Amino acid sequence: MNLSQTDIALFYKLWYELTWSINQKHGIVPAFGKPAYGQRVNQQVFIAIRNELWKNPQWIDEFLRDNEYGELNEVECGMLSRWRKEFVSGRFLIMQHTDKYSVFMSADKNETLYGVCGISDAFKDMVPVSALPLMIETVLLPFKDRIIYDSFIGVSNIMFGRGMRSGFKESYNAAKKRLGIIEQMGIAPVILPKQTVRPVPKAMTARFSEIAQVIETYCLEKLNDGYKEVCLEVLAKLARKRPSPLVSGRTNTWACGIVYTVGAFNGTFGTSSPNYVVDSEMADWFGIAKRTASNKMNEIDELLGLSYSRMDVTVREQGMTSPKT
Repeated sequence: MNLSQTDIALFYKLWYELTWSINQKHGIVPAFGKPAYGQRVNQQVFIAIRNELWKNPQWIDEFLRDNEYGELNEVECGMLSRWRKEFVSGRFLIMQHTDKYSVFMSADKNETLYGVCGISDAFKDMVPVSALPLMIETVLLPFKDRIIYDSFIGVSNIMFGRGMRSGFKESYNAAKKRLGIIEQMGIAPVILPKQTVRPVPKAMTARFSEIAQVIETYCLEKLNDGYKEVCLEVLAKLARKRPSPLVSGRTNTWACGIVYTVGAFNGTFGTSSPNYVVDSEMADWFGIAKRTASNKMNEIDELLGLSYSRMDVTVREQGMTSPKT
């Protein structure tokens, strides 16, 4: 779904008035003429202003307070005030098209779902179903009783494999069940806590904690929270096996084997990975040989029957910046 012609004109009136006025005051780009709906706008120049605006949202407060250049009425200023308070900027996955809107899933840990309408064109006309899920970057805005975007979208060229797509679908279904789809901004969802690591038998608690401490240290130093959570879930699965294989073997060997397994399944040893780690250097960190780490990975794979289809070891935070230096 997209906006009516009347609402399209209103959106661009607000958007152009705001961006032009902010550029007049802060001088982001020189010689930027006041745009008008229906006229061609220099996209590169406009994007430069837009990017600075969302880095400095307090400028909207200044505009509404001073209104030095604005020609907006009270209702229109109220709409801009909502933009200031309720905008959501970041990366999203377009997951599904419906007759009412397209569903965007935030790429953060909460995986919130938003029902987003197009402006001039519906998203289902711009993004075919075959291209979903699609990673984008944009800014979501409230507009009357709908959610729209600020007219600019950055599209990622990341191609997702079957395992990742399955993981996104799993997250989408879980978020939909937990929160539903937000159709209006300003209504804070009640987020139920996610249980990322299940309980382990009492007899294995001490052993679990011992290995977990090593895993957490490595992941926080070299990888990220996404890897840590998946590694701890794999550790918990091993602790729950009867009998648990964790009762014998060195702590560091098990810790390395688990991290090595998760890394291998997520392409961490490939140079194109955003969290690239050399496999031999990973093994060195734990003080074991690369061959030992590889053998332990094979053992874990055989013990748990790991697979992409069941999302046992897929990390869904691959795009996070690695903390390593």
